[in-house]
Amino acid sequence: MEEIRLGFGPREQRDIRLRALGLTGLFGAVALFVVSRSDGPGRPALVLLAAALALGVLTLLRYGSGTTLLTPSGVVLATWFGRRTVSWERITRIEVRRRVGRYGSTWMIARIHLADARPMPLPGLVEAKSGLPKAEFQGQVRTLLGYWQQATGRTEMVLFTP
Repeated sequence: MEEIRLGFGPREQRDIRLRALGLTGLFGAVALFVVSRSDGPGRPALVLLAAALALGVLTLLRYGSGTTLLTPSGVVLATWFGRRTVSWERITRIEVRRRVGRYGSTWMIARIHLADARPMPLPGLVEAKSGLPKAEFQGQVRTLLGYWQQATGRTEMVLFTP
């Protein structure tokens, strides 16, 4: 088995960075407005804006900036926040889960379940309007499944969770 990189390509990674930059600009503009319009210290509002900005940017970076590398020994999950290797034997299930946003937008995310039943999202394996196209996402999940089945001898299929 050769190493295969799964996840976003250069176009999708650029889109994620632009979204993070746009989010930062939006929150920065609102923060400047709050500071300029407040008679007293606008510290509580700024703290809330900073927390919302940090949560939004970290979520974008967590799901959108990383890659998943398939190797003969296991799966390497690489993000801006670190790198983790999971051996094929520890993976008990591969799952595709539908997520629904606050305003009805939906996206699909691929996850692996470990022997201790803890699910782990796979960096870069997200199908959405700003993520991977549906056909590419499905192809990458099929590749992951094939590697897992070949490495472990298991025959289970991908679990789809609506």
